[in-house]
Amino acid sequence: LDNNENHADSVNENWGRELLELFTMGVGNYTETDVRECSRAFTGWTLEHKLPRFHMGRWDWDFKFLPEDHDYSEKEFLGHKGNFDGEEIIDIILSKPATAAFIARHLYSFFVADEPQVPAWSVTPPRDPEAVQLLADALMESDYHIGNVLKKLFNSDFFKQQRFSKVKNPTEVVVSTLRLVGGTERPAPEIMDWTGQIAYMGQDLLNPPSVEGWHNGVEWINSGTLMKRTNFVSELISDPSRPGVEVIISRVKKAGTEPSDIVDACLDIIGPLIVSETTRSELIAHADRLGEFDWSGTGIERLTELMQLVVATREYQFA
Repeated sequence: LDNNENHADSVNENWGRELLELFTMGVGNYTETDVRECSRAFTGWTLEHKLPRFHMGRWDWDFKFLPEDHDYSEKEFLGHKGNFDGEEIIDIILSKPATAAFIARHLYSFFVADEPQVPAWSVTPPRDPEAVQLLADALMESDYHIGNVLKKLFNSDFFKQQRFSKVKNPTEVVVSTLRLVGGTERPAPEIMDWTGQIAYMGQDLLNPPSVEGWHNGVEWINSGTLMKRTNFVSELISDPSRPGVEVIISRVKKAGTEPSDIVDACLDIIGPLIVSETTRSELIAHADRLGEFDWSGTGIERLTELMQLVVATREYQFA
C-alpha cells in the first residue's frame, strides 16, 4: 500500500488511511490529521529489494527499516502525543473501543450473518448490536485474543440461532458442492477448472477488485453469477457415477417411493435445507407428476432431476 514510498520528508498517506479506514477503526472514528500522523509514524518501513533466482524464480520480499528515513519528531495521534513509531501506533489503535467494535462486526459478518458492505457501516447500525458489542467487549477484555473471542461467539445463542443467514461466496459454493458429490482427490488435475468456475461466479482468487477485498452477501448474486452457480452445481449433482451422489441416492431410496417423502429426504440429505412451504409444494408437485418412484425403472433419473431442482432453490445459496 505504497509505504515503500512513505518518507520522512515526503509522507505518503495511503497505508495510514487504509489501516484506519479498512483494517482497524472504520470511517468516522479518526480525523485527517490522524491519518497523516499515523503515516508519519510508519516512515522508514519499507521493503528489501528482491533478487532474481534465475530458473528458481524470485526471492520473496523482506521487510526493511531505514532509520535515516524515519520521522522521529513528535506526533499527535487519536489524542496521544509522543515520538511514536508504527508499533506504538498499532497499540494506540487497539486501545480504542471503536477498533474492537469494527473487528467484532467483521467477525459477526463472517461467521454469523451478512452485514452491509463496510463502506456503509458508518451510517448503518449492526444487524445485531448486542451481539457485536458482546464480541467487542470480549476482544478488549482478552487483549484481542481471537481464540477466546471465537469461543464466545460459537457458544452464543445468536450464533446458533442464525442459520442460513449468509450468502455463500463462490469459493464456498464450489468447495461445498465438491465435498457433497465426492470424487475429487488431491492433487486434482482439474483444480484449475474449479478455480476458473469460482472466478466465473465473481471471485477471482488472490485477485480481489481492490484493497477492500470482495463485497459479500447479496452482492455475490446477479443474473449472470446466479446462472453460473446453478449450472455448476446442477451438473455435478446429477452425475450418479460420483461417490457422493451415489450415497445421496442410496439414502433417499430408503425414504420409500412417495414423492413428498422423496422431496423431504432430498432437502435433508443435500442440506439440510429449510425451504418455504411454497418451494416445498412446487418440488412435490414436480416429483409427483409421474406418481410414486419406481427404483427398478426411471426412479434414479427422476431423482437426479429432482436433485437439480433442489440445488437451484434460493435456500441452497445460503450457509
